[in-house]
Amino acid sequence: MTRRRLLLLLSIVAVGWMTAFGQDDCRRRWAINAGGSPFAQPVQTGSYPRAIVVTHGTEWFVTGELALPDKWAVEAGYFHTEIVYDNDAARTMQGLRLGMKRYFLPDRFPVQPFLVASAWGNFDERIRRTTAPYLNSHATYHFRNPRLSLSPGIGLDFYLFSSIALTLRYDFVVGLDARTAIEQPGGGIDMGSSYADRGMYHDLSVGLKVNLPFCFREGDAWTLFYMILDNILY
Repeated sequence: MTRRRLLLLLSIVAVGWMTAFGQDDCRRRWAINAGGSPFAQPVQTGSYPRAIVVTHGTEWFVTGELALPDKWAVEAGYFHTEIVYDNDAARTMQGLRLGMKRYFLPDRFPVQPFLVASAWGNFDERIRRTTAPYLNSHATYHFRNPRLSLSPGIGLDFYLFSSIALTLRYDFVVGLDARTAIEQPGGGIDMGSSYADRGMYHDLSVGLKVNLPFCFREGDAWTLFYMILDNILY
């Protein structure tokens, strides 16, 4: 109990200090956003007689954002995407992502929807061919990664505090001159199977965004205080 009382006292002092020195100017000029995607799902364009299951697709990114007049913003940063098919055969892309974003609501709203259009420059391998054991033979994998991908997207910034937001974003990524071709041989009554896509995939990402200059208002201090209090009591 003594420990809880001490933590409560320290949190009250911290809230008072942050409230006293909080900034009033919370205009969003710069931002850093980092996160990842647990869902990067390619768009299948052909298969026989069944689809080859994509075991998982992931992505992580770090971007910077500069606010422009009239609710526009420009973003630039690094991305790394990996899509793994059967037998751990994967296509990997990484490089620079550039985009333009358009927000719609005044800054005072805690939820900020946006539209985005971006270009993804891939600096990783362009062509990869590999084989893997399959039944009594080998499956063949041919990946042609794009050098450039284009992507329309939509998203939301949920502000937890004045300068910290949770971001949710969906992109439909279209790889230019890209394709995947997988052939799995048959055996016995199994006629084998094939899979193809054209380098397009759905990308759903989650990130944490911090605006600069960093701002901490009185309301943020009390929100943090109640979070600490809830953790202490329960």
